[in-house]
Amino acid sequence: MREENEFFYRSDETLEIVQRYENMLKHNRNIFFDVIDFENIIDYYLSSDNSQRASQAVDIAFSIHPNSTEIQLKKAELLIMDNRYGEALEILNALVKMEPENGELHFLKGQTHLALNDLKSAHESFWYATNSYSDDKVDLLYRIASLYQDIGEANYALRYLLYGYSITKNSLNILFELAYSYEQLGELPKSEEFYNKYLDINPFSSSVWYNLGIVYTRQGSFAKALEAYGFALAIEPDNTSAIHNLANTYATIEKYADAEKAFVELIEFEPENPRIFASIGECNEKLGNYDKALDAYAKCLEIDAQYSDAIFGIGITQLKKGNLPLALEQIKKAIEIEHSNYDYWLGLAKVHFEMGSDNEAMEAYKEATNLNPDEIDAYIGIIELLLFEEKFSSVEELYHEIAEKFVANATIKILYAAALYLQGKSKLALTLLKQAKKLNVFTAEEFLAVVSIIDDPKFILKLKEL
Repeated sequence: MREENEFFYRSDETLEIVQRYENMLKHNRNIFFDVIDFENIIDYYLSSDNSQRASQAVDIAFSIHPNSTEIQLKKAELLIMDNRYGEALEILNALVKMEPENGELHFLKGQTHLALNDLKSAHESFWYATNSYSDDKVDLLYRIASLYQDIGEANYALRYLLYGYSITKNSLNILFELAYSYEQLGELPKSEEFYNKYLDINPFSSSVWYNLGIVYTRQGSFAKALEAYGFALAIEPDNTSAIHNLANTYATIEKYADAEKAFVELIEFEPENPRIFASIGECNEKLGNYDKALDAYAKCLEIDAQYSDAIFGIGITQLKKGNLPLALEQIKKAIEIEHSNYDYWLGLAKVHFEMGSDNEAMEAYKEATNLNPDEIDAYIGIIELLLFEEKFSSVEELYHEIAEKFVANATIKILYAAALYLQGKSKLALTLLKQAKKLNVFTAEEFLAVVSIIDDPKFILKLKEL
């Protein structure tokens, strides 16, 4: 969410000039307007998003004041707005020869070159602009940075913003764009710093609190993120983006009751958004409120009958209720709609396993690994299934295939250790469990949940000593 700056030309004097101008057009009269009058008229139409009227005013002004730099400048601005960059450059190049110290001309040249993807010429024009501009240099630097932001060049934007920040530390525009640029570049601590500098000056910006919440979320600072979204909503209660993020953050940290409450609040603003009802369904499913979950999923499907997440959600809910045929039917239906969804195949595998269809479960897990070979869950499912079938050599083979990729995962080490122990390789199992313990303090408990150890007190003792 970007901060918006709007400039309105609504003074009584300007309105009176515009009214006289429109009366002239309506009655086809000749009334003299000087250059400043026309500038006000043109700016009025531009601020009203009426480029057609602005263009007409420029043409009339040019016919009366053909040698006016100001009018030619307005004409160039309109040509740029109409993407007529070649014509705009012709005017600007001619004007620069007459007024080489006019920073606004160089700025517009830079804007035009940027639109033409001529970065080298744009940089040169902007350099001239910043070295010749005599009015509000900070505003100029902000405008240049905004142009670079618009084309995704945050690094270039940053140069001008830092220049502006060196001139003044109190420009809200500069502070916001600095924070936003650092956010785009992934330098989150710097982004956080400048959003907070903004809030030190103006603590009542809902959009800045919202953006700061996003930065905290990306850093994994979920408590701070919730607080930031809360401030955004205290200032602007109908900031639906903040409500969405608040709800999603609660869900991320598994506070599903709070997440559901926030999602329910969104219904008032977005009653036809199927995602909201699907999210409410998922929260209730996680909370064990299965009937409420199914009701929410049904409302989602009333809005969008092909909303696959809701269909899958029904399948998972039915799985948890023990209605396996219904669960299988719904999850297969979700896969028909979105075949490449990794989570759907995981769910299908779990249903097949619960139904005793081990071969089908294995095929579903393998399809999941094909879809997303960098996710661990399907591999864990395969290893668990192989352990259940006592195919220990296959567990060992798969472990060595994926161990390097998932070197920081304790679960696959624990499962492989289980396979080793069940083959009588206790020492190797303990070595692996010792590695796993460095990653997960509950390694021993998780191992014992997989392997039932009877009459092996020495191993149990060594396991406790890890």
